[in-house]
Amino acid sequence: MSPSAAFRRIMVPTDFSVSAERAWGLAQRLARATGAELVLVHVVPRSAWSIVHADHASEAARKWAAEELEDCAGKARAQGLRVRVALRTGVPYREIVTLAREEDADLIVVATHGRGGIDRALLGSVADQVVRLAPCPVLTVPEPAGARSAQSAGGRGTVRTKVVPSPGAD
Repeated sequence: MSPSAAFRRIMVPTDFSVSAERAWGLAQRLARATGAELVLVHVVPRSAWSIVHADHASEAARKWAAEELEDCAGKARAQGLRVRVALRTGVPYREIVTLAREEDADLIVVATHGRGGIDRALLGSVADQVVRLAPCPVLTVPEPAGARSAQSAGGRGTVRTKVVPSPGAD
């Protein structure tokens, strides 16, 4: 199998963290090498609150995420890559897996955040769920060394998102 036949469509979920930026960079290198199309996706978690009430915070989060996705995609397009964006609302791992099926993705490149112990037990892991349920191979990209310690020390954190309150998130 030639490299160009290996990957036609690479999907890259992002939460706009440093780890996700690293995964996006790797996916771009893979796409450049194989001629694959990239699908950059972000999932805005749906909260129980937003289902019952009109949730303006969720709409603000969607608008911000759409702008960020287009910014990232635009930079990659300027380098000659084929990129589409997808913005979903729901349970992140479920939406990612569903989209991978819909898009007939050949590969998912997803960041891991290196959570362990109680954090992982309480928060779960989107990457773990994607690995287990995806219809295609999944390449996991670990968090950069020192990223968590930089966050703890007050340095650049792992998340560069605008904080939007979302009571009762999934």
